[in-house]
Amino acid sequence: MKRGGWRPSPLTVAVTLVVSAATILGFVLTNRSVASQNHALLKSDTTQAAGYVSSLISTVGAPLQALASSVAITNATPVQFEDQAKAVAQTGTVFLARKTTTGFVVTAAAGKGFVIGQSPSPAVVATLQKAGENLTPGPVHFNGKTVTVGLAIGPPLAPQGMAIYEQLSISPFLAITAAEGAPFRALRAAVYATRTPRPDQLVLANTHALPLTGPTAISPVAVGSTNWWVVATARSPLAGGFPNAAPFIILGVGLLLALAVGSTVEALVRRQRYATHLVAERTAELDASHAALLRSERLSALGEMASTIGHELRNPLAAVINAHFMVRHTLGESMTADIDRLLDMAERQTTRAATLADNLTAFVRQREPNPVPIDLSLVVDEVLEATPPPSGIEVAVDVPPLDLRADGDQVTQVLANLIVNGFQAMPEGGTLRIRASSQNGHVVIDVTDSGAGIDPAAMERVFDPFFTTKASGTGLGLAIVSRIVEAHGGDVSMRNGQSGGAVVTVRLPAGSAPKLARR
Repeated sequence: MKRGGWRPSPLTVAVTLVVSAATILGFVLTNRSVASQNHALLKSDTTQAAGYVSSLISTVGAPLQALASSVAITNATPVQFEDQAKAVAQTGTVFLARKTTTGFVVTAAAGKGFVIGQSPSPAVVATLQKAGENLTPGPVHFNGKTVTVGLAIGPPLAPQGMAIYEQLSISPFLAITAAEGAPFRALRAAVYATRTPRPDQLVLANTHALPLTGPTAISPVAVGSTNWWVVATARSPLAGGFPNAAPFIILGVGLLLALAVGSTVEALVRRQRYATHLVAERTAELDASHAALLRSERLSALGEMASTIGHELRNPLAAVINAHFMVRHTLGESMTADIDRLLDMAERQTTRAATLADNLTAFVRQREPNPVPIDLSLVVDEVLEATPPPSGIEVAVDVPPLDLRADGDQVTQVLANLIVNGFQAMPEGGTLRIRASSQNGHVVIDVTDSGAGIDPAAMERVFDPFFTTKASGTGLGLAIVSRIVEAHGGDVSMRNGQSGGAVVTVRLPAGSAPKLARR
């Protein structure tokens, strides 16, 4: 079986891709499910954190509400307000403001930042105008270190036409430390006074890494009738380690499974290929054996027929040849030109028939070769001397002294048949080239003619007995060549030359022949 680079079968590729696609789909779906679960938990924790911040602000605003009730009881006496407000103003400033036609004016104050008779800023005035019984958040400003934030209380807790304002300055990162035991433990969170996170509107945060990155959730923080906003992201996956690792476990196991299934399928496919190849190889061998058996049976039948014909023709032909000789001898000088022409024609045809009988006998009675050391160049010279080229044909010989161990008579017959075939292929003249060389323990002989070549359709049958492309051929010359070469353990082939004509190549094992003396 032919072996090459590893190339998976289409079935293996298809199965591997299907399993891999199913694995990737499972990974995507599981990852989305885990991400959805993480987001749901993040949203829930953010909502809890918002509630916690809302309760924290309510706790901070409780003293301010108590102060407003006290102011209402004392009828907003400045001295009593300042005395009671000192406890509230420990982390900032608290002032009491009375509404005027142009806004508000401070009537009493505790802490630093505001004095009696001062008109607050427009932003604070706007907060005081909206103040009611619930806490109303004032303007927020973060300068990078501290947050300034205000809370206001108005009627009915405060006297009509009056409002109380508390302004705090705190560190947003310290203020939320107390919340670490709450939902903030699992979150990185920040509270902003606006829905869109703005650095200058930061109120509280438990991380300096702002703005937050990654998946986030946002939830409103109720501050009176207004909302602040908590933005949070998880410190670590909230669904837990295993659920978050599950998609990657599925991906890894699935890809390993795809590889295992693909390898199994490929092994089965290769085994099936090997079995198919083995069956085809055995079938081809059986077909070849069957064809060889049929050929052997046919050759046997032909051999018996050829043997009979050759034997029956030999004696009559010999008698005819002798009769021709006696006729010529008897007539002597009285032979006319017409009789001489007729005798020549009869002798040629008789010789042709005799040659056919000899070929039939040679084909049928092929003997086993008797290998002896021979010099191929000497054999070629002897054949050319016994078979001179017809008029108009040149012979080019390139055969160095090559030693091989073979049957000299049979090699002579092979070369004679090939040379005669080459002469017959060039009825109008040409060049016959005979070349020989030593290659990998073989002697290779090429006999090339410059004739018309061989029809490719007939190329496979040229060595079959009785197959010929010549009008007067017997079809035994090349068949005899093939049998002799195969008996020596060699092979013979024919092809058309690049520049025309036919090339017959004979390969004979050189064997171990002793060096011969050159003549």
